[in-house]
Amino acid sequence: MTAPSTPGRVVAIGSVNIDRILRCPVLPAPGETVLAAGSTQGFGGKGANQAVAAAAMGAPTRLVARVGADAEGRAALADLRAAGVATDAVRTDPDAPTGLAVVLVDPAGENSIVVVPGANARLTGAEVARALAELALTSADTVLTSGEVPEECIRATASALPAGPRWIHNAAPAGVLPDWSGPGLRRPLLVANAVEAAQLTGRSTDSSGTTGTTDDSPDGTATTATALAALGDGAVVTLGAAGALVATGGALHRLPAPEVAVVDSTGAGDVFCGALAARLAQGASLREAAATAVAAGAFAVTALGARGALPRPADLTGPTDLTHPAARPS
Repeated sequence: MTAPSTPGRVVAIGSVNIDRILRCPVLPAPGETVLAAGSTQGFGGKGANQAVAAAAMGAPTRLVARVGADAEGRAALADLRAAGVATDAVRTDPDAPTGLAVVLVDPAGENSIVVVPGANARLTGAEVARALAELALTSADTVLTSGEVPEECIRATASALPAGPRWIHNAAPAGVLPDWSGPGLRRPLLVANAVEAAQLTGRSTDSSGTTGTTDDSPDGTATTATALAALGDGAVVTLGAAGALVATGGALHRLPAPEVAVVDSTGAGDVFCGALAARLAQGASLREAAATAVAAGAFAVTALGARGALPRPADLTGPTDLTHPAARPS
């Protein structure tokens, strides 16, 4: 696909958190106490992470969100602006704190996360609809939503988003998808990891997170990706070190990931979504954009924290750029 003469914008609608990251020798089992080896604090929230990732990939980016009227909220806004994200549609809530995420990370880079939504839970559908109307979106723009804000915000996007702009919904955390089957409602491209995709489609997963059925893929994810695509306007299922599956128009494309040394997988999915949205706004095809997103997600796991390794286009050259066979038409 030829890039438009005027690249589109990315509009992220989602959460803003302060992240408290604990480095643990093991992730605690229920009832177990574990002594952390250390702790750090950073900025997070799916909406903020995705917006910063899209901006790092060169897309003009805006965030629609809520933060608390506290020091954490002010710091989060300053960080977003420093990253090149426009925050004019971020509201300050006088009655709720900025969201908080406590992230436990083990030596293999696996994590467990507990989120206190705070002001994120008070973002309203009316605010989302108003922001979308004020932005005067065009067909070059991409809207990116996720599951850490109230469902009414996703429903408002479905009803307020005009025809033309692309819409990506990162269905995480997994839950019941809104009903966008009515007249005049937009349907998004759905992005989820293998476990979330299985939950959303009612398919079982085994202890490794792969689907427990047999199909044309070795781990059963092809059938799950196809089922998820039917719930929206196509789907992308992320597979961690195995890359991603793109299901759209009745076709499936598997995109392998480069091998990297994993430090922390926190936020890799957000970097994937931000890079995907940025490349679509820059005029790439879905398959090209997803190939870049796979490389971006792999880059993101090489440092501690949700934004420890935010890739820029120059970071994704060599075997992970769009000349990689994974990005070429078959």
